[in-house]
Amino acid sequence: MTRIMIADDNKQSLYLLEAILKAHGYEVMVARNGAEALERAQSSPPDLIVTDILMPVMDGFELCRRWRAQDTLKDIPFIFYTATYTDPRDEQFALNLGASRFVVKPQKPEMLIQIVRNTLDAARQDPALSPGMGDEMELLREYNEVLYRKLHAKMTQLKTEIAEHKRTEESLVEKEAFLDAIVENIPDMIFVKDASDLRFVRFNKAGEELLGYSRESLQGKNDYDFFPKDEADFFTGNDREVLREGRISDIPQETIHTRTHGTRIIHTKKIPICNPEGTRKYLLGISEDITNRVRMEEALRRATNKLYLLNRITFEDIQNAVFTLAGHLALEEESSPEDYRVHNLEPMKKVLQAVGQSLEFAKNFQNLGEKPPAWQNIEHTFLFAVSHLTMTTLSRQIHVQGLEVYADPLLEKVFFILGENVLRHAEGATGVTLSCHEAEDGLDIVFLDNGPGIPAGKKEKIFERRSPGKTGMGLFLAREILSITDITITETGEEGKGARFVVRVPKDAYRFTPEASASEQSTGLS
Repeated sequence: MTRIMIADDNKQSLYLLEAILKAHGYEVMVARNGAEALERAQSSPPDLIVTDILMPVMDGFELCRRWRAQDTLKDIPFIFYTATYTDPRDEQFALNLGASRFVVKPQKPEMLIQIVRNTLDAARQDPALSPGMGDEMELLREYNEVLYRKLHAKMTQLKTEIAEHKRTEESLVEKEAFLDAIVENIPDMIFVKDASDLRFVRFNKAGEELLGYSRESLQGKNDYDFFPKDEADFFTGNDREVLREGRISDIPQETIHTRTHGTRIIHTKKIPICNPEGTRKYLLGISEDITNRVRMEEALRRATNKLYLLNRITFEDIQNAVFTLAGHLALEEESSPEDYRVHNLEPMKKVLQAVGQSLEFAKNFQNLGEKPPAWQNIEHTFLFAVSHLTMTTLSRQIHVQGLEVYADPLLEKVFFILGENVLRHAEGATGVTLSCHEAEDGLDIVFLDNGPGIPAGKKEKIFERRSPGKTGMGLFLAREILSITDITITETGEEGKGARFVVRVPKDAYRFTPEASASEQSTGLS
């Protein structure tokens, strides 16, 4: 078996070269520098040597010079395989030293094996043709020139790297200053704690102003050095939970005692900061002072409650007066002649009915937005709404299984209005259908009846508060209820084929849940 010596101080290169040669049936001897290669070759000469040039203890050039100077080794083929000495003058010097081949790294495995085979074949055919060394003094001069070129190139490279490092350092300093400026000018308190002991390592200007302490007095301290124990317990407990679970914590509202501003209300987010290995090293906190906003919201809430109470009292007073007038009119009707009732009492009754409708509308409209929007199951909401109506003559098709919509709690009123309109205006209708389908920009909930439909000229007028021939304000109220959460309603049916109301829900305001259907049905029950 042909035995090949390889010499290289780079473990990865040595391993790769050894693997390539062994894969092609060669026995491999390994050395990590020129001195080791020479010593091993003297005791057990190989059939060929492949060596790097730049190695410690003894480089490849010196190894080649000594190799060719020994009788037992001088006829053995010698291949330089280098990635650092690539100048044509380096190659010429290597050949002058007696190298058989000069190969620049890297080479494809098949090309490298071909070079090895060709070199071995040439040596076997005529061992006397192995290159010899030139004049010793000339070689020494060339060797010095090679070393000088390499040293000069290395120094130039180092100068370039130093300049590049300096530019990189300056860029990093500039970027750090830029980031510092951003952090310092953020109007919210920014703080950073060491994950190991939860001591503060950084504060920004807004944090100093909020707490009333300088950053020098804050850094290196923990929550217990500045806040009451119950506050400090809450802060540190939340900190440890964030670091333990590795998640962002959002605390919408918490109180904090400050040195100069008293008790403040803040909205805080906490984020664990990890190093490249994924270890949680720091805790970043961002706190917004929301004291003034909370106080204004509370003041607005109190004012709204007072206004609501005033409206309710006023509504009840007017409603009582309307009931009283209605009672008097009823008594008057019983004792009045027909002609008097038609020309005098009937107009009064219509006025009272209009006032009653306006009061009912005002009561419903006042409740708009009183409670926050919530996720509501459409099927359940619809069934509950129409349960207040007498729909025994109408069949129902419901195809909205699992659909939930984020809407005002008065959404039930919308379905009540739609159902009531069928009973009042859809003469001859025998059924209604509630279905849904996703659209490009959201989801459409479709309420359909098989009545006479709505004329094209009235499709938008039915949503107006007041219009000629319009007796109620239900659809106007329905549109207002839906608009609170950016939901729209339009009528798109064809006259003669039934009314078709389309409720368009935005993409982020609907979802489907796996809850079983309460009534995936076709029924005539109310």
